[in-house]
Amino acid sequence: MKRIVIISLILLGLSSCTKDKELLDEIYNEPGYAIGTVSSSVSVVPNYRYNYEYTISNTVYKSNKTIRGIGINDDKVGRRFLVVYKLSDPAKSDINFKYLITSEQYFLDLLEQFKTKPPKR
Repeated sequence: MKRIVIISLILLGLSSCTKDKELLDEIYNEPGYAIGTVSSSVSVVPNYRYNYEYTISNTVYKSNKTIRGIGINDDKVGRRFLVVYKLSDPAKSDINFKYLITSEQYFLDLLEQFKTKPPKR
């Protein structure tokens, strides 16, 4: 019985990763860009969830991103990062922590760069 539970948990984890990958593929294949602000974070070992907000056409969207790992800190709260969202469904998004937005001009420069070299997840 114990083996069945362990195998079930592993399969559940693998299917969750596949779902996450499919959603990210959807988003990054039809990207729009915004600035997102991390509003809070929650740590439940081994996961860390960041809650963030971004605005598109005067509509505020709220979402979250879970990162798996140990030793992650919450220094991202209050900071602004690039949000990649699906153009046809702006509620589907990914905050991309590779791009810390330090100014509006930096964001505009990124948008120009993404015309020829889109961001990677």
